[in-house]
Amino acid sequence: MHRRAVSIPDLQGLRPTSAKVRQALFNILGQIQHKTVLDLFSGSGLMSLEALSRGAIVTSVECEKRACHEQQKLKEKWQLEQWRIVHGQVESQLHKLKGQSFDMVFADPPYDSGWCQKIPQLLSKYQINTSSLIIEELASIQPCWPQPWICRDSRRYGQTNLHFLESSPRT
Repeated sequence: MHRRAVSIPDLQGLRPTSAKVRQALFNILGQIQHKTVLDLFSGSGLMSLEALSRGAIVTSVECEKRACHEQQKLKEKWQLEQWRIVHGQVESQLHKLKGQSFDMVFADPPYDSGWCQKIPQLLSKYQINTSSLIIEELASIQPCWPQPWICRDSRRYGQTNLHFLESSPRT
């Protein structure tokens, strides 16, 4: 999949993660082959494609129908059987995933929308287990993470921050 051209749909609010940020993230993550990844607000599907190219099994959730259609076309064109694409609102789709586990959850919600704090709450509410939650947000925003989530690291790339969270054990 490396070096294949991906056309980005021209949709209002669609802000694909830059190549620099994608490369940095996957360098940090290291080996993800056979890992399960949940990509929330998947948009263009670039993060999902990057994870797939490294051998991950990916579920993408996106509310924009046209973006999902473009992802589906790529899935079929490149025969990506390890990619599940789900159209719908993030909260309702998380409810449907209740009780499932993913090795990693990546979320790139609309910047400065409050979703940064809401995503960890929804994962807890719907008992979606993950060892790693990565949230992309505008660098000028400093989210206040809900319990039991702890931010283990934040990395800045230009105007973008990647926040690396994990859920602390309940006592």
